Amino acid sequence: MIRPFIYSLIALGLGAWLYTMLGDDPGYVLISFATWSVESTLVALVLFLLILLVLVIGLYKSLTLLNPFGLLKGDSWFGASRRRKVAAAASEEGLRLLLLGRWQDAYKLLVENAGRVDNPVFNYLAASLAAWQRKDDASWNYCLEQAARKAGTSSPAIKSLKALLEYRSGKIEQSLAILIALDREAPGSPYVLNLIMNCYLTLQDWEKLGTLMPALEKHKVVNASEMLRLQAKIAAHSLSRINLQNGTASLLKSQWQSMDKEVKRNEEMTLVYMDKLQEFSLPEEALAAALAFLKKQWSDQVVLKTGFLDAAEPGRLLVQLEQWIKERPSNPALMLSLGRVSLRNKLWGKAREYFESSLRFSKSKALSAEANAELARLMDHLGEHAHSASLYRKALAQLEHRLPELPMP
Repeated sequence: MIRPFIYSLIALGLGAWLYTMLGDDPGYVLISFATWSVESTLVALVLFLLILLVLVIGLYKSLTLLNPFGLLKGDSWFGASRRRKVAAAASEEGLRLLLLGRWQDAYKLLVENAGRVDNPVFNYLAASLAAWQRKDDASWNYCLEQAARKAGTSSPAIKSLKALLEYRSGKIEQSLAILIALDREAPGSPYVLNLIMNCYLTLQDWEKLGTLMPALEKHKVVNASEMLRLQAKIAAHSLSRINLQNGTASLLKSQWQSMDKEVKRNEEMTLVYMDKLQEFSLPEEALAAALAFLKKQWSDQVVLKTGFLDAAEPGRLLVQLEQWIKERPSNPALMLSLGRVSLRNKLWGKAREYFESSLRFSKSKALSAEANAELARLMDHLGEHAHSASLYRKALAQLEHRLPELPMP
């Protein structure tokens, strides 16, 4: 009701303006064509044109409502064009809502208008992302199925998006199956290879990752430092499989020697090798590997591991560690290892000092728990039982996983 009222006011205002401007001099208009000529005043011509405009609008509205000849049906060229424009605008709004994180509203707009836009595949792909964000597995699978059906032919892009959403949803095996098939269909895609790599890493399938490495290197999927890290993980797994039941110390050492020099400088690799040497009762060789690593680069984890090694000459190890403490006077991991090596040298007072220093500088609960436990054990053997009990309680309180409350005798 408001719109016709406004139009009426505009018409009245326009009529009043024309009357004011042309009342005294209505003007003169002559239209001549061939043998035809029309004479009129300007006022009459303007009124005629206005009436004609109103009639045309009225006729259009009537045809829209009654539509006797089917000219304005939704599937006609005129109606379809208009509907496509509306659907395109709604789809753009859906994409905007998707980027703003309004998943439900975006999904609704994109799916509802997918059938009325020129490229429905785009709508369904965008809608699948909105559904995945809502953790609606059924809906995003439906959208990808519709996108594949609308695409008509096999689309690697749709398959790769499905694999990504499966992977992000925790369905690693399903994602991997899609990716392997996709890699056979369109080999050499860095994106697909990267996803396959991530699947193998999540599954910790080091053998399969090893077979993938040449392709990762060829297509430059990862940079040099990441490639080195992956090689170290694969090599560490290979070493970890050698044990007393299925291998020998000679096999362990030969495999270590055959590895790339850069891989052997990896911290995780060195720790695994030290553990394996300990398993084969070779503490001296484990110590040699640790010292060779620490002379080139520092690692708190490696220096902590040296404190567990029963070296034949603990005095020499103590001297080496004390040289490093001059460079790192507030390193709690190094102090903890120094305390343990001091115990191996039967230097009880020095061991106590190092354990206490480690506690003073430590910011790690796990490291503090170890230092408290070591100091408590030493105090117990020195006869300071009350102090020892207090330290044990501190160590228990600092454990990452607290002991459960259980009945005691």
